[in-house]
Amino acid sequence: MKSVYSVTAFFSIILIIGLVYISYFNVYQTDDYIYAYTTGKLGFIGNMQEFYLNWGGRYFGYGYNMLIPLSKDPENILPKIYPVFLIFSFIAVSALNFKEFFKYSWLQALGKGVALFLFYTVILTNISEHFFWFTGSNVYFLPVIISGLLVFFCRKYNDTNKKMWYGLVLLLIFILMGSNEILALIVFGMIIYWNTQNKSARARIMLMVGLSGILISFLAPGNFQRMTESQDVFYVKWFKRIIYFGADTTYIVIKTAIVIPLFIKIFEKELAEITDRYDFKKLIIIWMISFLPLLFLGFIMNSIGRQFENIIFFWLLSSSVILYMRFGKIKKFWIFSMIIMLLPQTNFFPEKYKNFNISFNINTIAKEILYTDLKAYDREISERVHILKTTPSDSVVVDKIKTVPVVLYFDEMSSVSETRDYVSMQLERYFNKKYIRTK
Repeated sequence: MKSVYSVTAFFSIILIIGLVYISYFNVYQTDDYIYAYTTGKLGFIGNMQEFYLNWGGRYFGYGYNMLIPLSKDPENILPKIYPVFLIFSFIAVSALNFKEFFKYSWLQALGKGVALFLFYTVILTNISEHFFWFTGSNVYFLPVIISGLLVFFCRKYNDTNKKMWYGLVLLLIFILMGSNEILALIVFGMIIYWNTQNKSARARIMLMVGLSGILISFLAPGNFQRMTESQDVFYVKWFKRIIYFGADTTYIVIKTAIVIPLFIKIFEKELAEITDRYDFKKLIIIWMISFLPLLFLGFIMNSIGRQFENIIFFWLLSSSVILYMRFGKIKKFWIFSMIIMLLPQTNFFPEKYKNFNISFNINTIAKEILYTDLKAYDREISERVHILKTTPSDSVVVDKIKTVPVVLYFDEMSSVSETRDYVSMQLERYFNKKYIRTK
């Protein structure tokens, strides 16, 4: 029986090594440039105001991105080391919680943290934007790590009742409300549920802090400027919303159902302890919090994308507890989970709906390392940046990037024969050019 743990540990370690290797070739992209440019032009406060009024309400996520030191990093060092920092931060915070909740040694806790990272990675919809896009990772990956710290602080506060832990809980709640709307809805749902179980003044303060943060984030004028109102009649609009909700939920159910047998097998001891502490009704309520962001995204008619990854992870965790409680024997099918996780991405859907194709990312990462000339990609990007920095003319035409990786985040500029796109506009502003295109 130890074979399943050994094989999972092997794949986890190989996966981490592969991601660290790929990170070495990561570079700044798209919004990284615009954050650096607008902050330099408007200042931090001015740029925060500009984003809030015209782009969105993620006051922490956007604010953190405005500190990006792109102009002071000519060697592109930060995008190469930052994904590694986030990956090991996730593992460290996970280990911290395993040690705190299940009284493991540090070595045992780290082993569990590494295994959890494997499951986290295989359920991601888009690892390029989640791990390797610098400003994107601060909106999608960093909040997950912060939420892990929140869980730890809540545990310490619950055990000690000390004001220090309570203050940290309030701080992280406010940060998360302004980091990512999906995770904000999940955390806020948990706070609401906690308030139904706890009538203390401190619980009410947590609720007010969460509500204040979520209102600041969701009611930002920039959110409404970016949203496009459907021109469909009332009943068609709501039919589409139901379809989006159903399709998104179906995707999440299928993807997590494949992984859950192996997840239950690896984390059986932890799941057993959790089910001993909580009754089935409470666990169902916690699982149903997953539907808050699903309903929200269905309402705005948003299909599967990078913003769904926090839902999938929460769904995996909460569903596994419930299924272990009622159908624990599905752990016997762990071998099928492992085999399917190693398969390449399906190709059932057209480009517009490609994110509905199911990929568990391991196969994709392996192909990237084995077949993509990542050194050539890094070299081509460096040469392009050098040309844009040193060419005195305000009109520059550069070669297209020939080596385009799958795992690393990349968005090409428009060519001379195409209409100016968002990427060209960003680079023109940052490099102080009137015209930048590809041949």
